[in-house]
Amino acid sequence: MRIKLSERIGFCFGVRRAVAMAERALEENRLGGICSLGPIIHNKEAVRDLAIKGLKVRKDIGKIKGGAVVVSSHGLSPKIKRAISKKGLKVIDTTCPFVLNAQRIAKRMGEEGYVVVIAGDANHPEIKALVDFVPDASGAAKVFVVKDKRKIGALKISHEDKVGVVAQTTQSTQNFLDVVKAIADKKPRELRVFNTICNDAEERQRLASCLAREVDLMLIVGGKNSANTKRLFEVCKMALKDSYLVETDKAVRRGWFAGKGLVGVISGASTPEWIIKKVVSKIKIQ
Repeated sequence: MRIKLSERIGFCFGVRRAVAMAERALEENRLGGICSLGPIIHNKEAVRDLAIKGLKVRKDIGKIKGGAVVVSSHGLSPKIKRAISKKGLKVIDTTCPFVLNAQRIAKRMGEEGYVVVIAGDANHPEIKALVDFVPDASGAAKVFVVKDKRKIGALKISHEDKVGVVAQTTQSTQNFLDVVKAIADKKPRELRVFNTICNDAEERQRLASCLAREVDLMLIVGGKNSANTKRLFEVCKMALKDSYLVETDKAVRRGWFAGKGLVGVISGASTPEWIIKKVVSKIKIQ
């Protein structure tokens, strides 16, 4: 079985940085215990590996008694960060630089009186945190999260409004552009658009689409709870019906390879290389 790996695979810069920061803190271990508020990245195997090294995952700060808290690469609400500091806990902030950029923009737009529209998944931790960066001093700040252009019609945006648009860092470029056009059609007084999609996410999506058109079967390796991995799967599925998302080599099925000659492999940005190597080894014996 022939295999073609994507040019971009394994951890992205932001995830590699987050994991390195967490591992360094665990090695020093002078902080009286280290935990993360939720998983620091969206890959169960990588999080399990960090847990073995001592990083405990907690769902809320109420259960954290002391030591340090690792902020995930997806960012953290400023309200929650202040609550952590009030408890006297040390903060190890691994927020991805691309996420930090979106946070700064959303905050500034809110301060300048813009209605802030975020193209993304309202339930994703990155977006939950991002919403809280929009100032609400008057109690009337306007911030909306929309999954796609179909949600724009219901937004209360008038011709008098100034609108600023940002994107979840793992959005597809096309979906973001569709959202922007739908907002422009509502003819707000002013429209400012900030493409906050991560460069790595855009490039992986482009490479995934190209590779899916060259091969007979496509495997996307990554966590099913990972937004960027799911986006890659969607992109591949549009180009090639025989595309499958697998979290580990255990999910690879022999029946997929019948009559196939060339298999393409790409990974989400939070997928460790050791998982990809196991998947590739599994493909080779099909």
